[in-house]
Amino acid sequence: MVKVKKLMEQHVYIYALRFDSNDDASPIGKKPYQGDLLIFLIYEGVFTGTKSIGVKFAKHFVELANNKGNHPEMPIPLLALVVTAVYAALFWKTLGSPGKFNFTGNQFSETYVFHIKFLEDLKRDAPGKFHCMMADIYEAVQTLKQKGNDHFANEYQDALGLLDLDGMAED
Repeated sequence: MVKVKKLMEQHVYIYALRFDSNDDASPIGKKPYQGDLLIFLIYEGVFTGTKSIGVKFAKHFVELANNKGNHPEMPIPLLALVVTAVYAALFWKTLGSPGKFNFTGNQFSETYVFHIKFLEDLKRDAPGKFHCMMADIYEAVQTLKQKGNDHFANEYQDALGLLDLDGMAED
């Protein structure tokens, strides 16, 4: 419980984390919103499956930014929503992981607004770094998506390797 509370202090949970020999986490200050768990949650929650919003509305996610490479970026509202869900999960843990817990907009709207403001301020104050970060997040999610598809293709090939078509009954 103490470690969870430490993650919530100063919103450490939004950063990529470095762990020491005691498994205590410390944030990597130059990597906000780029932790492995956050990238995985964005991938799983937004880009997995043909009906997912990341696939269904792909053109909306591939908004080109005014960055040097014109790379697609993660939209601010989406990123803020995912990190708000992470905050809610950590909050749930601080409550002792009760059986009944609702993730509601009213309860966590202040956290969501905090992240929107934090990201908008970063965009205003350091636009080049902001656009690079948002493009890196999008790219990390897409890389994970590709690796997931590669893993599925490998599983498929492994399963086919066991298939004995000659030995199967036929109508």
